[in-house]
Amino acid sequence: MADTQRKNLLRDLASAARREQETREMSPGRALRLGLARAAAQLYDLPLQVTEVKTSVVGIDAVAGACGEEMLLALLDGPEGARGAVGLSRAMVAALIEVQVMGVVSTLEVRDRVLTPTDAAMVAPWLDGALERVDRSLEEEPAAEPGKPGKDMGWMIGYRFGAMAEEPRALALALDAARFHLLRLTVDVALGRRIGEVLLLLPAPPAAESATHAKGGAPAGESFLQVPAELRVIAGRLSLPLSRAGALQPGDVLPLEGLSMASAELRSVDGSLAGKARLGRMGDHWAVRFGAAEPPAVTQEPRALPARAATGPASMPQAQEAPQEVTGQVELPDLPPMDFDDPPGAEGALMPLATSEDLGNAGFE
Repeated sequence: MADTQRKNLLRDLASAARREQETREMSPGRALRLGLARAAAQLYDLPLQVTEVKTSVVGIDAVAGACGEEMLLALLDGPEGARGAVGLSRAMVAALIEVQVMGVVSTLEVRDRVLTPTDAAMVAPWLDGALERVDRSLEEEPAAEPGKPGKDMGWMIGYRFGAMAEEPRALALALDAARFHLLRLTVDVALGRRIGEVLLLLPAPPAAESATHAKGGAPAGESFLQVPAELRVIAGRLSLPLSRAGALQPGDVLPLEGLSMASAELRSVDGSLAGKARLGRMGDHWAVRFGAAEPPAVTQEPRALPARAATGPASMPQAQEAPQEVTGQVELPDLPPMDFDDPPGAEGALMPLATSEDLGNAGFE
C-alpha cells in the first residue's frame, strides 16, 4: 500500500512538473526545483520537493558566513575553470544516505558526528544528477521573443561535484570570483520525514559584462571605451585678486581681453592641451570645430659652464681641457672714458690693516 501511494505521488509530481514547465517561464528557482526532484525520483525513487528558494548576490567576504558550520561543504567545478560551492545540511545528508543504505528515510534524530569524504561521495551522484537536469532545463528554454528582454541564466550551467571542503573558511579561500549568486533551498524529503537545506554558491558575472552582453554590445575588454570623457573649451582667461573675486556679486561684468572665438583651447580634465578649437554655431546650438594641437616650442637649454678643477685629495671631478692658446694680436673694443681723478669717498676708501694678521693660505693650496 505504501509503495502504491509513493508511486502515485511520484506520478502526480511528474505531471505537475510537466504542466508547470508548459505554462510558466523557466527561472533559476524553478530549474532547481525540477532538477532536484527529478534526480531523487529517478535515482532513488525518493519523493523530494523544494518548498522555498531564496536568492541573493554576495561578495567573497560573505561566503564563509553564509555557509553553516554543520553543513557538508564541497567545491563545484564549472566551465573554463570556474569554481562554485554547495552546502548540504546534516538532515539532507542523512536522508540521502539512508535511502541508499536502507531503502527508506527514517525519522530518527540526526546524529551529531563529523562529516567525512565518504558522506560526500554518497551524495555526489544525486547532486551531479540534479545539476545535469538543471542544465537541460535551462538549455531547452526558448529564446526570448524579439523586442522582449531575456534572462541570462548561463551562470548556472556546467557545474559538477568537485571535492569536499573541511570548513567554511577553507571553502572561501578556494574560490576566486568576486561575487556569487547565493541560492538557499528548503527541501522536504520523503513526505516530511526530513526537512533539509541545500545551499548553492555560483560565480556571478561582472555587472558591466552582463549588461554589455544583454545589449549585444562590445565584450567586457572594450567596455573602457564607453567611459565618458570630459573635454573643456577655453576661449579666454581672466586673473583676479582674491579680494576682488570674493567681492563679486550677481550682475557684475568682467572684461575679457584677448577673447578669440577662432583660437580657443581644447583641454582635458587634468589641464593638458588636447588641441585647438574654433567656436561657432550649428543650428540652435553652440558648436566646436576641433583642430590639431600646436607642437610645443623648442627652447634651447643654457649651456652649463665648465666647473673649475679642484686640487687636492678630495677633488672628484676631472680637470677640464685647457683652452687653446690664441696667437697674434687681438683687437679689443674701445671703452668709454672713465674718471679716475676724484679720490674715493668714504665708501670706497681703503682700510689699512691695524696689525699684521696672518691670513693663512686664504683657501688656496
